[in-house]
Amino acid sequence: MTGGRAPRVVVTEGEGPGLRLAARLRESGAEVRLLPVVTHAPSPDLAALDAALSSLDGYSWVAFTSARAVDAVCGRPAWTRVEWSSPMRPRVAAVGPMTEAALAARAMPVDLRPAVPGALALADAMVAEASGSMPGRTVLWPRSDIANSEFAQVLTAAGATVVMPVAYCTRANRPEGFERLAIDVAAGRVDAVAFLSPSAAANLAALMPGGTLVCLNGATLIASVGPATSAALAALGAPAGLEAPARTAGDLASALLSYLGLSGRQDP
Repeated sequence: MTGGRAPRVVVTEGEGPGLRLAARLRESGAEVRLLPVVTHAPSPDLAALDAALSSLDGYSWVAFTSARAVDAVCGRPAWTRVEWSSPMRPRVAAVGPMTEAALAARAMPVDLRPAVPGALALADAMVAEASGSMPGRTVLWPRSDIANSEFAQVLTAAGATVVMPVAYCTRANRPEGFERLAIDVAAGRVDAVAFLSPSAAANLAALMPGGTLVCLNGATLIASVGPATSAALAALGAPAGLEAPARTAGDLASALLSYLGLSGRQDP
């Protein structure tokens, strides 16, 4: 598959999970090129978030629908002042394994994670925990500036009050040298392109000819971290040929290493 050279993988995010994925691949012998087409930054105005965090004892739930939200929230001074071992604390909900792992890394309790990752699945699970009705329940949802509102709509329909301050911003990025990607793929110089979010898929497509990812389809392995990212890739003309079963960067790394024939190597 690689003609004796090290397998070459393009990773489309250069922060957090993208860096972890790249490090794991490199440690096992792959050649990795970071092509960060999406970046994240704290909200330029964190007043609403800090106000909500200052009255956490009034919330029934804090719901995290991304690991990025965990990073943005858990370092805020008001969050660190909460006694999270107290039975009076809000319950904590995580959208999936990557978000749960981010909370666990901060020794944070996770009271609920749906069996099927996804914001709607998390909302449904929270409603089910309340026996289908949430009047009087207040949910804090720290979110991205581009987050879909369906999560809040499900909870509101069940009677909950949802407070949803912007915790971080997601921005498209035009990385240097991105024009080479289509050329290198067509020439057989890229063995896999890895995507860790729907935003990365959409942002890369916006940079490519025709605004799609069709040029990647069939020319290289499209690797996806999970169903939401796979759905975005399919809609953009590049269905995923590999999807991480457990929906984490580490799991995607393991699946890619197996595909690339590097799974037998030991990490340093």
